[in-house]
Amino acid sequence: MGKVPFFLFLFCTLFSASSQAEDKFGVIGRYSIETNYQFGRIIPHNSRFQTKVTGFTNSFEASFYKQTLGEKAWQRKLHYPELGGSFVFSHNADQQTFGNVYMILAVAKFWIVRSKYVDFYVRVGTGLAFTPRHFNPISNPENTVIGSTVNSADQIRLGLDFKPSPQVHLTLGFNVTHYSNAATQRPNLGVNALAVSFGLRYFPKLSKDLKYNRSKVPNPLKKNEVMIKFGIAYSEMFAAGGPKYFHYVGTVNYARYTSITNKILAGFCGEFGQGEYDYALLIDKDPKYTPTTRALKFSLFAGDEIILGRVGLFFIAGGYVFNPAKGIPVYAKLGLNYYFPDFGKNKSTRFFIGANLKTHFLIAQYYEVSTGIAF
Repeated sequence: MGKVPFFLFLFCTLFSASSQAEDKFGVIGRYSIETNYQFGRIIPHNSRFQTKVTGFTNSFEASFYKQTLGEKAWQRKLHYPELGGSFVFSHNADQQTFGNVYMILAVAKFWIVRSKYVDFYVRVGTGLAFTPRHFNPISNPENTVIGSTVNSADQIRLGLDFKPSPQVHLTLGFNVTHYSNAATQRPNLGVNALAVSFGLRYFPKLSKDLKYNRSKVPNPLKKNEVMIKFGIAYSEMFAAGGPKYFHYVGTVNYARYTSITNKILAGFCGEFGQGEYDYALLIDKDPKYTPTTRALKFSLFAGDEIILGRVGLFFIAGGYVFNPAKGIPVYAKLGLNYYFPDFGKNKSTRFFIGANLKTHFLIAQYYEVSTGIAF
């Protein structure tokens, strides 16, 4: 299973709202640590999710944060987000099937409303989930949703920080967590878990000498951009223990910068699936298409990319204009790009590398790694 598009849309909406957040919120603590307890449950999300969930999940999380002060323009534009990391230990009630889960996440906290007494925020995290108890045809055939020990993990939290004192905050949050391996090893419906969290946040040191940089946010260096990208992906097809195949992906898109931290984009994507080619060549003799044609897909897409310095977080939605294999006609991609320093006459060209997940509604197709150029 992939990341649910609704939650991606919610994140983008709240992320945009955070740029309007108030930033006059008292004495600054540059670093903080937080511990919380999460009470939740795994939620079956698909009719094929036949694994029984009979109890609740109890989780414990330890996090650390660093408050940005606006040294970089994108931090000022996004009203000084906090960046950090988190470790989560989850104990599932159905131990024989799901066992314990261990997650390591990189997290970013964006403010929606801030004051001296309470903060309202959205926190997003991405990383790895380790699931020692996963599908095994002999020892654990009941777990038909997670097929590997190592999985990607993503979390979104809406939270409140109450401030009874400047150094100690009380935290309350609602979390949506997802982990899966994006079809690199089946079965792979993935796990979605909902939870409420309660905890304490502590600032070891507060300083009245720390100040937020309130310099004017500059305009983007350019308004228009063309991006060319080539990607390669890998997935297991048909069944657990089945063959694994590569996918080759090429995209061209136009992007329009709306600020130094955001650009909207639209483009064209072509894809060749080695698995579809082999299947058509050996089994599915389609008189209308050759095996090569059967393995091709072409689509149009549109999306948005949020720029955090050299890192871009993007979400796109696309629809197929040519897909002989049929299936679900639309898809979504969520991923990130890392941009290398600009070069060229006007310092407007740059290479990048990236990674993203492609999903058809609730079913992940693959992870893609890519490289390209933007000019």
